[in-house]
Amino acid sequence: MPSKSNSNIWVPSNNNFDVIRLILASLVIVSHSYPLFLGYADPWQTYGTHHNIGQLCVMAFFVVSGILVTRSATRSRSLLSYAISRAYRLLPGAFICAVWMVFFLGIAFTTLSLGDYLSEGRVWSFLVRNTLLFAVQYDLPGVFKDNIYPSAVNGSLWSLKIEIKMYIIFGLIVFLLRLIPKYLPYLKYILLAFALILLIRLTVPDMVFSFKQDGKHTSLWAYGYYFAAGAVLFAWEDHIFRNLGLAFVAALATALLVKTPYYDYALYLTLPYLVHCLAFSQMAPLQKIRGLPDISYGIYIYGFPVQQTLSLLYAQTLSFPVLVSLSLVLTILLAIFSWYLIEAPSLKRKRKDEEWLVKRLKNMAQRSTGTAFFQKRIK
Repeated sequence: MPSKSNSNIWVPSNNNFDVIRLILASLVIVSHSYPLFLGYADPWQTYGTHHNIGQLCVMAFFVVSGILVTRSATRSRSLLSYAISRAYRLLPGAFICAVWMVFFLGIAFTTLSLGDYLSEGRVWSFLVRNTLLFAVQYDLPGVFKDNIYPSAVNGSLWSLKIEIKMYIIFGLIVFLLRLIPKYLPYLKYILLAFALILLIRLTVPDMVFSFKQDGKHTSLWAYGYYFAAGAVLFAWEDHIFRNLGLAFVAALATALLVKTPYYDYALYLTLPYLVHCLAFSQMAPLQKIRGLPDISYGIYIYGFPVQQTLSLLYAQTLSFPVLVSLSLVLTILLAIFSWYLIEAPSLKRKRKDEEWLVKRLKNMAQRSTGTAFFQKRIK
């Protein structure tokens, strides 16, 4: 595990995690602009990869999450505290975004009458599913059905349900070990073994313990690996030599392999290392943009529906660069609103709500124990 001597690097003002997430979320919007405004894949996928720039950014997102969420699990006061932290980070923003999509975009752009729209069960399932994020729903009745990229209201949410699964899996790994503190030093070996199993599963797909070979399961294994790689980078941080120049050279070499069978194998190693080196780099340009509000989540969840709206209204009249610029500006404004009015207040409230919930659970346990004792005495 990382030593206390390096604890200062985890202070947000001393690292670039927020900056990286902001850049990645913005690049996802740029990547989505091609299929949503033009109807074809972005240049990186057109060049010859099986994933686009947006998916590459999501892989990097998972590396960041693996680092930070695993650290959170090792430092949280309890499993309940960890679960509340994760829920308060995602669900309030997701709920307001879902409400906005259902009652603003949906009512404004559905081809159905208002009564027919609101009586559709899929409207209400959309609201519930896209708040809880376990079973995401992408379409609303009659909304964006004639767009260049038809029907999908928010195609970005697919990654969040995978991320929540990673929160659960890695949280349980950490807290199971925390139950027996003497085994906690072995966490880094367990995480490394877990990442290696995922890596082997990805590189040897026909091995004995192969599962279904469909897109859904492949995505779970692939993005799960990048999360696990982030967890390993956190756990082994004291032993990792960081050199940003080397990381860039390795990334460039990986890009040159894009049309070869070795590209994915190289990416599995070079992308996590590049993210890790960038996160702790003390380059002056990165230091200057630290301290910005953490609006990356808002950018990620609002970007796609904003772009679909612009595509419906202006795809035939505005140029591609103007549409991309408008997408970024409008999404950033919504993300700022989400951060200051929804996300940041929720994060500030989570400690108070956690203490209230703990008290309630203790009171319920005491009443239950007291009742059981009373019943036993009567018998």
